[in-house]
Amino acid sequence: MAVRIRVVSWNVDSRPTGLLDAKVELLRQLQPDLALLQEIGRPVYRALMPHPSAHERMHRKTRQFAWGALSTDLCNPRASEFRLGCAILGAPTTALLDSRVLDAAPFDVREPVLPGFLWRTVTAQVALSTGDMLTACSFHGRQPSGQPAASLQRAFHVGIAKWLAGVSGPVVFGIDAGPSLPEGADPLLGPGPVHHLNQVLSVDNDHLWGTRELEVLDVQRLPVESAAAGSDHALLLADLALRDS
Repeated sequence: MAVRIRVVSWNVDSRPTGLLDAKVELLRQLQPDLALLQEIGRPVYRALMPHPSAHERMHRKTRQFAWGALSTDLCNPRASEFRLGCAILGAPTTALLDSRVLDAAPFDVREPVLPGFLWRTVTAQVALSTGDMLTACSFHGRQPSGQPAASLQRAFHVGIAKWLAGVSGPVVFGIDAGPSLPEGADPLLGPGPVHHLNQVLSVDNDHLWGTRELEVLDVQRLPVESAAAGSDHALLLADLALRDS
């Protein structure tokens, strides 16, 4: 029997001017199994996570997410409180097995540039209610304005694409990729990407991709709701089904 998975990818834009409560409420209304979030700060992340001091019965009834992985917490050294990163959060229908930044990706950069790549990445091994495993990823692209920024953006995409090529499915990733690469094909987003994922949904710079094991049942773009919650990025929502192996 195929298992359904509701996935959200969203740059929540959690700057101090953002509407924290509205962002949290929108995600709770949509009830995703997995949320792949970009440009997220620790205050928004903490607001979405279970509160350790809550009464257990109320805690189980009201929580949307049971676990999370935040790139700025997983980096070594840990990023500052003011750094915005990427996060993956899972509903109680899922379980976190492992999480990390892409320190194993073949990024063709060195210190001091590499830490700035890593806190823009997070990946999680997730167990679904059926016992199936899934790899979920969230990425936040570099801005390509000027040199060497454009070459760094390409290096970021090349490293992720090569890493994805070695990851067996099922895999899903969400990314705010920033503006298109100024020259040539994008090795991560195509045309002709080097990995084995297919595009599920995109709006402007925001994209959601998945492997062929994930059947697309329905997709929605929510720019109006996102703007009302204080983000200038449209939330991407996909209902997927993991095909029987």
